Amino acid sequence: MPINKTIRLETKDYIPTETKKDLIILHHTVGGTALSTINYWKTDPNRIATAYVVERDGVVYEVFDPKYWAFHLGLKGSGGAVDKRSIGIEIASEGGLTYRDGKLYCFDVISDRTLFNQEHYDHGMPWRGYRFFDAYSDVQISAVAELITQLCDQFNIPTQTPANHFDADDAYRQFAGILGHHHLRPDKSDVHPGFEWQRVIDECKLAVV
Repeated sequence: MPINKTIRLETKDYIPTETKKDLIILHHTVGGTALSTINYWKTDPNRIATAYVVERDGVVYEVFDPKYWAFHLGLKGSGGAVDKRSIGIEIASEGGLTYRDGKLYCFDVISDRTLFNQEHYDHGMPWRGYRFFDAYSDVQISAVAELITQLCDQFNIPTQTPANHFDADDAYRQFAGILGHHHLRPDKSDVHPGFEWQRVIDECKLAVV
């Protein structure tokens, strides 16, 4: 699949040490565009980033070589162990949305500036503090599926994912395969329940365990 490598982070923005990979973690950005997220990472001294960001139009940006690593999980007491062995993929998205008086707002702020008018996903009940979410686009899901297949082949990552795509469990810290950030932290809502897991399972030929 075509990958855009024209926008790169500097080595100060990630850890340029090669590590063995057996895990892919899916995130969403809670930001405007892929480029706004990448530009923010360039200003953060804590070396928080993912190797890939998928824009709403399906363009995949690789901002550093995935054989290296950066902090992207925030797992306390882990010393970055899971970050080191995982490849992060961010999906450009406003994330969880706030409902007020018949309208949706992003970034937990009620204002004209944060009014949300794009396609949204309604979970029907609260999940991780939100009922409504910015919907992932069809081309984003396609791009994520292609990227997962490519990375599993390249790094010999196990092609498997949990059957449970709603709950967090500390046991997932030892999992090898494909996870969402929400699997590892109960305070995170990425990726949200509107993510088409079954489609990715089918297209990537993942085992459900």
